[in-house]
Amino acid sequence: MKKILCFLLSTFLPFYLATCLLYSEIDKIAEKRADSSYSIQSKSKKEKIKFYVSEGNEHLIRGEYSDAIDFYNKARELKKKNSNVLFLLGEAYRLADMKEEAINSYEKALEFGSKDIRIYLGLGNIFKLKYLYNESEEFYDRALKDEENNITALRGLAEAYETEGRYQKSLLLYEKIYSVDSSHEMKFKIAFLNVLIGNYDKAEKYIGSLPGSKILNGYINIKKNPNLALKEFTSTNEHLLKALVYLEMKNTVDAKKDLEILINQDENTLSKRLATILYKDLN
Repeated sequence: MKKILCFLLSTFLPFYLATCLLYSEIDKIAEKRADSSYSIQSKSKKEKIKFYVSEGNEHLIRGEYSDAIDFYNKARELKKKNSNVLFLLGEAYRLADMKEEAINSYEKALEFGSKDIRIYLGLGNIFKLKYLYNESEEFYDRALKDEENNITALRGLAEAYETEGRYQKSLLLYEKIYSVDSSHEMKFKIAFLNVLIGNYDKAEKYIGSLPGSKILNGYINIKKNPNLALKEFTSTNEHLLKALVYLEMKNTVDAKKDLEILINQDENTLSKRLATILYKDLN
């Protein structure tokens, strides 16, 4: 009998104690939630809004956008025309890639009196992602009226102009950014845009030892010095560029040779397809 009792105690007692502890923790959590709920309900309307915004901000910082949206909406339910809550809601929607909801919240924040420059930046970003460049540029311009050297607005506007092919306007903005951000990325942007515009001498000043400088120098030399460009384009992937150089030099024989190398490759790459089209035009 003692052996059976010992067996039962050794087998089931740990499980029983663990179960008791588990339910104890569950009860504590439930009590904490009940206390929290009671605490919130006992607050004034202003205090509740402040609490929900604070909770929303914590979730936003952690990247928990859905939870942030829930808390901001709770704050919004208490005061429909709170422009700060609507701005924060717009930020959360934007970061969650809920574009239409973000636009709606940002616009309501402006309607109810917000002057926060981040609303213009947020709307500029969203419209740019939606390929609505006129709207995007309008909001970046509004941001720059409030803060003429705002880097986010300058970069956003420069990117919009670049995508539209308005290279000169884009270049002017990147040069302005370069005065405070002389990173490799900015140097490459300025060099690349100068190449597209045809300002080859100016582009060379920025290239130097940049990553990708070899290919940029090659592009420049297609116009300035085709023989030097051929030295820049040496790998198999650059046969198309070499062919373009030869064509610039009126040398169709060597151009065809490089095009044939691409055409005879097994892999159906974009370069191969372009080479096929170009080769047909030469015959």
